Amino acid sequence: MIRCFYFGCWNQSGHYLFAPGGHEPPYADRERVVYYSESDGELLHLDGTLAPRRLGARFGGGLWWQGKSATRRERDIWGMGSGEYRQGQFLRHELDNGFTAISWWDRTQGDKRGACNSTILLEGVHTTEEMLAALTKHFPHVLENLKRAGVELVEITKESTK
Repeated sequence: MIRCFYFGCWNQSGHYLFAPGGHEPPYADRERVVYYSESDGELLHLDGTLAPRRLGARFGGGLWWQGKSATRRERDIWGMGSGEYRQGQFLRHELDNGFTAISWWDRTQGDKRGACNSTILLEGVHTTEEMLAALTKHFPHVLENLKRAGVELVEITKESTK
C-alpha cells in the first residue's frame, strides 16, 4: 500500500504530519517523512521549504523555494529577500526521502498567519494528477477548506526557476 501524508495545519494553528483521516502517523514515519535533502545534503524540514516563493529584484526575481538553495546561508538570505506566491499555487517535488510532494502557501486550514503552508506527500514518484487524486481521496477536508475560502490549487512549473 502506498503511504500518503498531509503536513500542515489541521483546523487549528500548528504544522504537523497527519495520516489519512487526521490520525497521527507511526513514529517511524514521522522523522523519515518530514525531513529531506534537496540541495547540499543537509536535512531540511518540510515546513515552508517546498512552497513557491518569488525572489526580489535584488536576487534577480523569479521562482524559488528554500529547499532549492545550495547552502544554509543562501536559504536564509534569499528567504528574507523573497515573498510567498499566492495561496493555492503549488510546486511538485520528487524528494530524496522516497516521496513526491506538492506544497503551497495556505491560510485556510485553521491558521491565518503568514508562512502557513500545506504539503501532500505520496510515497514513490507520482504525477501532479496522482498527487491531486491522493489529496481528494485521503484529505478531502483540505480541499473543502480551500474551496470555502475561494482558493484554487494551481501548479507552478519549475521551468521558470533561476
